[in-house]
Amino acid sequence: MGLFDFLKKKKPVQSSSDIEQEIPISQVTQYGVPAPSVKKEVVAKTPLVEISVEQDGPPPLSALLKAATPSKQGLYPHEIMMLEYAPHFKTSNNTFQNFWYWQYSVTKPQAILDSLFERGFTEVGDLRSALEKLKLPEIKEELKLINQKVTGKKADLIDRLMEFGNLDDLDKKYSERYYALTPKGEQELKENQYVSYLHRNRYMSVWEMNQRIAQTHYPYRDILWGYFNEQAGVHFQNFDFGLYRNIRLNMYQFLMEENKPKTAFHMLCEVLSFDLSGLGNSEKSLFEWERNDPKYYLMIYESRAEHFFPYENTTLIIPPAVSAWFAEMQTTFGLDDKSYRNAILKELQETHPPRRIFTDEECADIIIADIHNDTDTLSAIYSKAEKREKARLKGIMSRIFR
Repeated sequence: MGLFDFLKKKKPVQSSSDIEQEIPISQVTQYGVPAPSVKKEVVAKTPLVEISVEQDGPPPLSALLKAATPSKQGLYPHEIMMLEYAPHFKTSNNTFQNFWYWQYSVTKPQAILDSLFERGFTEVGDLRSALEKLKLPEIKEELKLINQKVTGKKADLIDRLMEFGNLDDLDKKYSERYYALTPKGEQELKENQYVSYLHRNRYMSVWEMNQRIAQTHYPYRDILWGYFNEQAGVHFQNFDFGLYRNIRLNMYQFLMEENKPKTAFHMLCEVLSFDLSGLGNSEKSLFEWERNDPKYYLMIYESRAEHFFPYENTTLIIPPAVSAWFAEMQTTFGLDDKSYRNAILKELQETHPPRRIFTDEECADIIIADIHNDTDTLSAIYSKAEKREKARLKGIMSRIFR
């Protein structure tokens, strides 16, 4: 018989009331100041471009451009992104990845490349740029043909080939040319770094960032930080705790890029607390059932809770990347296990998941044990939490039938 089998075979009773529950949210600003408690369900902002009819693909580029603002030199986000990729494309006969359509609504990528060339953002690359596209074995083979050494880095091998090889023969053999950026193109990328950054990280749409920059004239990283806090608030208020956790993880990575490990550490500890909370997305109904319809709550919660314990089979795990980041942070701070545990515990006491499977102390012990792969300690902690959770649910059951 399973741990929560005493909850089974109970008929569900439908909830008849709809409540609002106030939940504290620690919405940390750039200076670590918590935001006040909030309530009410929040609906995320409508898309930047409204489409009046159903469509299978992304919004048409023409619709996106109507809401966008060009750069100082007249380029829009999709053109700036193409400029980033230009050195990887030949002057003709290219193939393009699907993201040009699905992320940027570009249906004719080659036309964008041609336009960038015509407007002086790119130029035709030289022989060296063509050789740089060769694979290392191909370059070494060319060097062998002229009895030159084939050791060294790729750039060194190309230097050697350009110095001792027959440039006319190489030019004929590798006649395909790739685009290269002009100083004008390099300046464009320097002034609009948000495009390539968001393409790599996918935190928000480049089109939305384009609008926010035009509206506020703030640096894109300041805008992105505000966006993180905005989205965290939306997800928390809507009981989407998995999404909230993901935003906090994004904020950790963002802060580490800015070399702010202390503030990033708080975010990482909050990620830990939610990873071990057993909470996911769309949790509003579960909290309402617990308050108004405990029989149905017990039935629903049982199917989830039976996977929490024991440790050997738990779904309440710390992702390996998160554990590795905690280990790296310990090295960054130069703390022994005891001091690091206390530092983690201090941050956990400032986080506010609406439900906890483990105490703050247990969460701190779990991550320290996880770093050291101490499965005995982990099993003991999960066993203790299992008994406590079982007692809590039995208490609810006893109140139902008293």
